[in-house]
Amino acid sequence: MFRTFTERRARKEQERQRELSVRLRSPEPEVRAAAAGEIAQARDMAWAIRELAQAMDREPSPIWFDAVAGPFCDAVCRDRAVQERVERMFAAHADAPVELVRAWTALLAEFGAGAALDTVDDELAAEVGARLRRVREQGGQPDELSGTDPESLTYVVTFGVTVELLHDAVRRYVPLPADDIERTRRETRENLERALAHPARSDDRHALLVSHCELPDDETWADRQLAAVRIREALDLCGSAEPDRVALGVQALAVMLQLNHVCLNDAVRETLDSLCVPDQDPFTFSEVLSCYPSLHAGRRLPDPPVELFLAALGHADPLVRAHAAAGLDTIAPGQPAESRAVAALIEAMEHDPDIEVVRSAAYALATIPCSAEADTRAASAALAGKAGSADPGLRVASVDGAIHRDEPGAFDLLTAELRRTDVEARFVSSVDLFLDLGKLPPKEVTAQWARLLERLRQDGWPDRPNEHEDGDDTQPGFRMALLQLTLDKLRAHN
Repeated sequence: MFRTFTERRARKEQERQRELSVRLRSPEPEVRAAAAGEIAQARDMAWAIRELAQAMDREPSPIWFDAVAGPFCDAVCRDRAVQERVERMFAAHADAPVELVRAWTALLAEFGAGAALDTVDDELAAEVGARLRRVREQGGQPDELSGTDPESLTYVVTFGVTVELLHDAVRRYVPLPADDIERTRRETRENLERALAHPARSDDRHALLVSHCELPDDETWADRQLAAVRIREALDLCGSAEPDRVALGVQALAVMLQLNHVCLNDAVRETLDSLCVPDQDPFTFSEVLSCYPSLHAGRRLPDPPVELFLAALGHADPLVRAHAAAGLDTIAPGQPAESRAVAALIEAMEHDPDIEVVRSAAYALATIPCSAEADTRAASAALAGKAGSADPGLRVASVDGAIHRDEPGAFDLLTAELRRTDVEARFVSSVDLFLDLGKLPPKEVTAQWARLLERLRQDGWPDRPNEHEDGDDTQPGFRMALLQLTLDKLRAHN
């Protein structure tokens, strides 16, 4: 009787495992996620870890990756022996991304998930190193997990985030099939040739570059490697002896980096530095300047060229000065020249003869996350003086800077702008932005914002751009969509 009961229970467990394994391979991501959560709590921990390791390595969608990686971490943390192996791995290799990737892929290979990597691509190593630095910047210490209470929130979050970021990087840097590389290279060259037929500063050229480089709606694991192929083509153009092709190459790089195609950093940095030469074409130089902040934001540069940007604020061409001002909020914080950068931005905002340079400097002052309190106070005081400016670009910088820094009365400034029947779309965008950033005022304030925006909608505001607006901000369809999206977010909050 006892043996029969044991056998029945074992058979039932095997059937349950088969059923969960089938669901874990479902084409429906919600089904896969639910199955992963159940498997993580299975009695047979070795089976659970093996199933989830393999599922993590074959998950078809980066968007749903954490729905499998999270349960994998839960299962590992139920098996103290495996958990300690991962802890020791992080402790030994937290500052050696190549060795960490080797050890990690070897561990997963033991569970039948992929192959152990003996050779680790330089780009993968750099990406893993950058991700580990971000974990530390946010307070996590993967190398100290073995001395942390495994039941604590700090441990659970650090362990889970580190594992997810590590294997996500491994998945994104799987080499592409040769046919995919060749097809992408051919398509990129064709698109660049079409773009070359349009003037460098034209909307048509920019639209062509964006349409070719923007990420698809459905993200794939191959996107990063496909971006690397496109970036190599742009870098090749940057090395051309023909100035028009150089300008196109840099413009293509700028678009790719702004669309978050941040890879091949060393090669991109070397190319950008080589183009910062005396008498460089102003348009090309301005595009070079626009690349550095995107590169730095995606993966910290060890020596961001702050001095180059400060010197460029004195360039004869206003386009160059505007790009220099716009980039300082990203590359200057925490650097020895931070205080000089803030002072230079204030000087440009107050005295540059070109309004676009003035606006770029003002918005850089609004968003620069200064490491020194004195620099924060200087930027804040300078922007406070623009709260009553006749130029809406300066007023929005003043408002946004106050909200970014949680200054008293900041939300009142935005409320005052929203009361205007001819309020510029950029102030409505500010509401949308700060809701997304979690900068939430009291509910009575957001309720008031909702009433003011509803009044704008009823009064036909989308059809009435004012003389200070241009581009999309003048298009009724864009204005209506922005208004509706922001109203929906406000109502959800309220």
